[in-house]
Amino acid sequence: MDSYTDVQRLERAPSKPGRSLSAAAQSAVGRLLALPNHLGAAIIIVGAFAATVTLIAVIYGAPFSVPRERTSAALGVNAVLPVALTVFLYLSLRICKALLRKAEPSDPPLLRIIAIDLTLMILFVAVTYFHFSLKTWVQVINPNLYDEAYFAVDNAFRPVIEVFYWIRQEYFTLVPGTDRWYQAAFILMFSSSFCSYAVSRHPIYPRFCIGVLLTMSLGALSYLIAPALGPFIYEQGVNADATGAQAGMLRAHEEVLQHGMAWIEAAGPYYFTGALAAMPSLHIAHAAVMTYFAFVARSALTPIFLVICCWVIVESVASRWHYLIDLPFGLLIAVVVVWLTNRICRERPSSLTQTAAA
Repeated sequence: MDSYTDVQRLERAPSKPGRSLSAAAQSAVGRLLALPNHLGAAIIIVGAFAATVTLIAVIYGAPFSVPRERTSAALGVNAVLPVALTVFLYLSLRICKALLRKAEPSDPPLLRIIAIDLTLMILFVAVTYFHFSLKTWVQVINPNLYDEAYFAVDNAFRPVIEVFYWIRQEYFTLVPGTDRWYQAAFILMFSSSFCSYAVSRHPIYPRFCIGVLLTMSLGALSYLIAPALGPFIYEQGVNADATGAQAGMLRAHEEVLQHGMAWIEAAGPYYFTGALAAMPSLHIAHAAVMTYFAFVARSALTPIFLVICCWVIVESVASRWHYLIDLPFGLLIAVVVVWLTNRICRERPSSLTQTAAA
């Protein structure tokens, strides 16, 4: 074994299978992370979340459903509509930009840019599917509800809730169709952010996408920790549309409690976005995350997003979708998401704003 030929033979010896698999996995991850716009990181996040939800489904015998809702109980419209409108707006803006701006030799190929953006949109749809699937199963996986404890907090801070009621009735009713804006404002934030960042290729764009995907993933998993239905089970809010939706969603919840996964398997396609989950408030989490990125990007949308954040905070409580205690936990999700996003994408906010200003 001391001879030179023996040493050469050892150096040429095949590596162990485990080591080869590890090297192949590292190589695959490396190729993913090398994709532009942090697309690889987005794929890994969605893949990991999908694998986690699938494992939960296997453990609890939970069914995956093909959505067939004509009208989403939570959104008030067909769930496909916001996605379709976002894609239409994106393509319209992309075409307008291509027609009005002369292409530079240094510009990346337009088809490649569009392919990246539409891939990200597909990832948003995928993470939304797994998000709502898990949300539907929460009440079976963890049937313990903490509504009583959360409502006790509301009663302890009743003057704060009364202030929210007053703001909602004195100011927000000036907006036409007030009752419908709780969901619509959130969709508006996502669509306007995605389209403006994607079309302008703003440096904040990859972090915005990662942040939204993380919020959907971590938010769905957080529903399992200390679930609740919402304060509407004790008292009616000031939003008539919300009250109607809450009644229908509560009936579905009672069916799930009575029949379990069997009812979800049979009725799930028609109930896909109708599961109740108050803790934490992901509307607050999403609004805070998207407002943060708009602020870092120095976007003209920032003032509008700040108004929407205030709207979501007041409306979430005044409509009795959420307890007061849901709000800080929603903000906590947002803080964790922003921290993780900055770690994944690595650029510091200051460098992004400097790039945008240049």
